[in-house]
Amino acid sequence: SHDHTSAEHEVSSSSCSDPGCSDTSHSHDHKEEESCADPGCTDTSHSHDHASSSTATANLGISSFVYKRSVPFNSPKLMTLLNRWPVPIKAELDLDLIQEAQRDGYEENGKAMAASPFVGVLRSKGFCWMAPTQWSGRSEDSWRHDTAMYWSHAGKHFGITTAGKWWGSISKDQMKDIFSTNLKEYERILAEDWMSDEFGDRRQELVFIGTNLDQEEIERELDSCLMEDGGDMENYKVQLKKSIDTTIIQ
Repeated sequence: SHDHTSAEHEVSSSSCSDPGCSDTSHSHDHKEEESCADPGCTDTSHSHDHASSSTATANLGISSFVYKRSVPFNSPKLMTLLNRWPVPIKAELDLDLIQEAQRDGYEENGKAMAASPFVGVLRSKGFCWMAPTQWSGRSEDSWRHDTAMYWSHAGKHFGITTAGKWWGSISKDQMKDIFSTNLKEYERILAEDWMSDEFGDRRQELVFIGTNLDQEEIERELDSCLMEDGGDMENYKVQLKKSIDTTIIQ
């Protein structure tokens, strides 16, 4: 029901998106995503020869990194960036064409486009935190504060969908009750996913996989879409308090 669409990018609902979701298998953890679908996969349960695979990916310049931040994305800024995301013109993977586009730029609908740091990205996925654009009123989307969004991109396909609630949307005591039979997972979430006492596990955690990736440039582009320290985040906190106070009064 929360629809934010463009030609290539769609936000829609998915499983476990209700406010009271307590599915303990839904831990917003990359360990639980689809297994070994990416270049450079190191899942030893698979039968691929990783010694030769690692050499092959190194020769092709394939690498990966994790983008992790504790600040929400400014939603309109992020969507503007994603609408400029270079979409492959071929269904099959053509590394030579990708490397040429990285070096010389590319064309889109007959228009010359400057080189983009995202051209070499073959796959990206993870969880992201998107700030509400309107905290109250007819078009309010304050649900974004508590809702983890799942980012999934592979080749021509890109989607951002709801992925349930951040654990930080409930108290640690409630979490502990949910994980009463699996306290190790509770402790792991606090140790690895908890970013702050104020916002809990709300975060950006995106894995990028591709060829000749310029990590610094990709991070710079994504950082430019974050809520800025000071004004943006201070206003976020003010609006959040008003939203909570209004909910309590109701």
